[in-house]
Amino acid sequence: MATVRVLTAADLHQSPMHYMALTHAVAEHRPDVVAIVGDALDAMGDTGKPKLTTVQCATILAKLRVEHLLFARGNHEDTNWSEFVDAWPHKRRKLMGLYGRAYKVGPLVVIGFPCLTGSELCWCAHLSATSNEVQLHPGCSREPLSPNADAWLPELLAETGPAGRTLWLMHESPVGLPLAQPCAFNPAWAEAVERHAPQLVVAGHDHYTPLRNRTWHTMLHRSASVNVGQSETQLHYGVFDFEFPTATPSVALKITLRAFPWRDEMTMIH
Repeated sequence: MATVRVLTAADLHQSPMHYMALTHAVAEHRPDVVAIVGDALDAMGDTGKPKLTTVQCATILAKLRVEHLLFARGNHEDTNWSEFVDAWPHKRRKLMGLYGRAYKVGPLVVIGFPCLTGSELCWCAHLSATSNEVQLHPGCSREPLSPNADAWLPELLAETGPAGRTLWLMHESPVGLPLAQPCAFNPAWAEAVERHAPQLVVAGHDHYTPLRNRTWHTMLHRSASVNVGQSETQLHYGVFDFEFPTATPSVALKITLRAFPWRDEMTMIH
């Protein structure tokens, strides 16, 4: 048996409290992977609320005590993403952005989706043409992906095999109510989930609907979909333990999902 622990958070929006709480959560849970599922930054500018600078965000996240740190794009990663990339200590730690590609951590395969809200040009300009590494100097090495997942996802899943259907990260939820308002979820991602049946999908974007409905997970056909929401007063995040039959890439035999701060739990058996 092999196990991989993943901690996910979304919609940090440069909040000092959320960044500090994330640092503490990583120290407490000791995950193998931390995945920031969009909106680590905030493209809204001055909202009157205390905000970290982009440089401070890069500094804090680069110091997280975790071996694998992954980013998926949210709608608030825009031109500020270039500032974040410039501030990242590339010589000390690689910056990894998942965008229509897979990332392997032992037996776990993670796939990151685009965010179709807002422009992806700055995000794509910094992505390596051959890997998930985010480059310091933009070279327009990637073209924005099609909003039709059938244009790129089947080929990717053919490369990864069944293991590519273990964990998908997407800022826009593939599920409407109870996890997201109709204006916030992405029907294209819902179609992709229904067609390819990943074991687990983790999203963000809609901060409040999961909290109002007092639920953070639901099933979309055979796939579990999670959005823990995001509170303005405390960090909400997920911790997922994947158990695999071997150390080689495969689907998980068992996934234990926990949502914090409630410490609510569910278990999936393959």
